[in-house]
Amino acid sequence: MRFTYAGVCSKLLTAILFMAISGAFASESAPSIESHCGTMHAVQAHAKNKGKNIVARTYPGQCKVEDYYDSVYTRKTDHFEIFYTLKGVHATTKAFVDSVATDMEMAWNFHVNKMGMKNPIATTQTYHYQKPIEPGLYPIEIVDLNNVRNSDIVGTDGCTSGCFGITHPTDNSDPQKTQIFLDNDFYFVPTYNIKYGNISINGKNCTYPEPSAPLISYDRDYTKKWGLGIRVTAFHELYHAVQLRYMDFRVHWSFWFEASASGVEEITAPDIDDYISHISQIFYTPGFPLDQMEDSYAMGILYLYLYNHYDKHFDKKIWEGFAKNPNTDFKEQLSNLFKSKNLSADSIFHDFITRLAFSGSRSNAVDSSYWICKDQPQWPSARFFTNEATSPKIEPFSYYYYSGIDMDLSHYIGKASVIQYHHDKASIKPIVNTASLDTIQSQVNSYDSLVWVFSRFEASQPIPAEVRDSTFKAYPTPWRSGNLCFSPLPLDKDFIEIRTRRGDLVMREPYTTATHCIDEATVKSNMRPGLYRFRAGTKGKTKDILIIY
Repeated sequence: MRFTYAGVCSKLLTAILFMAISGAFASESAPSIESHCGTMHAVQAHAKNKGKNIVARTYPGQCKVEDYYDSVYTRKTDHFEIFYTLKGVHATTKAFVDSVATDMEMAWNFHVNKMGMKNPIATTQTYHYQKPIEPGLYPIEIVDLNNVRNSDIVGTDGCTSGCFGITHPTDNSDPQKTQIFLDNDFYFVPTYNIKYGNISINGKNCTYPEPSAPLISYDRDYTKKWGLGIRVTAFHELYHAVQLRYMDFRVHWSFWFEASASGVEEITAPDIDDYISHISQIFYTPGFPLDQMEDSYAMGILYLYLYNHYDKHFDKKIWEGFAKNPNTDFKEQLSNLFKSKNLSADSIFHDFITRLAFSGSRSNAVDSSYWICKDQPQWPSARFFTNEATSPKIEPFSYYYYSGIDMDLSHYIGKASVIQYHHDKASIKPIVNTASLDTIQSQVNSYDSLVWVFSRFEASQPIPAEVRDSTFKAYPTPWRSGNLCFSPLPLDKDFIEIRTRRGDLVMREPYTTATHCIDEATVKSNMRPGLYRFRAGTKGKTKDILIIY
């Protein structure tokens, strides 16, 4: 991940898993959070310091910022001016600078030339080294982020688990004018056991917190694989500079700042795969709105889905929509985009959620063309939850996966489908109305297991009631386990009557909808194995149902 000043993210280098904290989540908790993105911290820092006169940071022994580095050099490319030093706290190497120059140009070519996005706009003077920038070039400062000028203002003091880089709007009067800070060696100052170093420059002995912990992500040490770190950060951070051409995150915030930048990483640097570290959070928070997760980077997979299966230039249209109306949220922007193509946002979101169910070890159950992206077998596996309630309720922009035989959808709002497993292969059956639901439930014995997929994008609708077979029936038949269901039930009656073959009354089950299900425990407590007869109300012809268990 990439920490960002006021919403333009930095790279946190540990997997973030959100703790399951409400009854809507799984009973099994996710691993505890070891670190968190400093985005919101930086947003709050900006708000806290807005309108104040910023006093220059002081250092031990009355040392100034300039005392921690010696000569400042520059490297110019077609679109960038890179500022760096070879001595002092912020020292880097020429090989590091060469890699920055190459990868930043690659990032510019992708965002501006290939994707047609607006180009980043540079400030006139660098923030840390305070050097003039050649007109027409965009500035990159290679620095130690922990010791950057006024780190509490820039936001780098929130890098408690390390940062790769920060995109920073240095001109308060124009948020579109930005620059990028890139860490000089991918070491950071740990939260605990802080070590202090000393440096003598210009006749002064200056103390500073020493970066001693390596940035590690996806089991990769970026102090050793710094070339990969530069490449993935170049695409990520330059995209934030592009995003700021469309919307000021200091006024309007969206989770999509981080999510889309995470997706861009995988498209542009597909061999690095840092995004995989974040996916688990989605599976540990079912039913929770995906745009409210603590780790926005996890939603980079939505970018990958839309890029690979919808339109490679979709995100440009999203940001153009934000530019026209920054007060709208991402869901409205995406919905407007689909409407312009006569597509349903609910249906496309449900397709995304259904494909996501085949992650990790389950990916082999479907053809690879159905995967969101080629890395899907490497993802953590989606978690299927046993249904405790027969009528699921989910929030807008969320999903749920349930395992089990039966489900009452009479009060459900949203899209639904069923994944049927047979001999380790999966088939997907959409639930378009109550008739298709009845068909699925009546075929329960024809497959090994099933998973219910529920999603809701925003203002969804109930499952349409449609009776394809008007014959009143019970299913599954014979009944062995799970719910025992009856449909279609006449609306002029209000209970189901079940009797033995001799005519003895076993139970009267009240109902209020056209389909009604009795849970397994109730069936077994009232009905021993055998043949029973049922009907709606107290009059009319009875029908048979065989109970086996």
